[in-house]
Amino acid sequence: MLVEEQNKTRVGPHNFLWIDQHPDQKSRAWFSQDVLEPLKTLDHGNEIAVPDGLIQDWVGAVFLENATLERVRDVILGFANYKTVFKQQIADSRLVKRDGDHYDAFLRIYRRQVEAVVLNANISSDYTLVDPNRGYVICRSTHIGEALHNKKSASEEERSPQDEYGYLWRMNLYWRLEYADNGIYAELELISLSHQPGGRISRLLNGFVEDFPRGFVAGFMDGLRLAFPNTR
Repeated sequence: MLVEEQNKTRVGPHNFLWIDQHPDQKSRAWFSQDVLEPLKTLDHGNEIAVPDGLIQDWVGAVFLENATLERVRDVILGFANYKTVFKQQIADSRLVKRDGDHYDAFLRIYRRQVEAVVLNANISSDYTLVDPNRGYVICRSTHIGEALHNKKSASEEERSPQDEYGYLWRMNLYWRLEYADNGIYAELELISLSHQPGGRISRLLNGFVEDFPRGFVAGFMDGLRLAFPNTR
């Protein structure tokens, strides 16, 4: 994955975070203002073509004053608590397995629009400590299925692949954490792959595909703020 290769090269003290290259946005984060921007993942300068698919790339950032790397890491890797910490986006969650810094988890993603959309996602995650002040988490979806019943408490029964709408085919989350200025700068970059909106696909799908990545990142930034209240 191109973003993962970039993460491996961005290990210096002034280029680890996306906001390191965008000082105005870093100042916004420090002042507790929203930082939420669309990005574009390119392959050697070219857009990545996916037949009938749409790739979206969004990044959000937040500054958590007086937080430590260990505490923020534990919240991000505390998958069993996602249904509480990130309840705007996650209706149910559990840790399936842990092996050192590798985690397998289940997330039920819930989004209410004209009609509710419920997705069951299996996530594989790895944590890497770069140095005492910096670390990152990579979360890759290994399966995303559309729930047969659109309720928060739905069972894990899913539509068959041929009956799915294509709300979300794949989702990768890239967390970057850095301790500085007596707190943690936390970034979340989300890359999603969904069915291309338009054509015969319903307006419900179009609305979800267009709004989901931005809303998901925004909801997670809000959840982190609530988990680490501003003490200024």
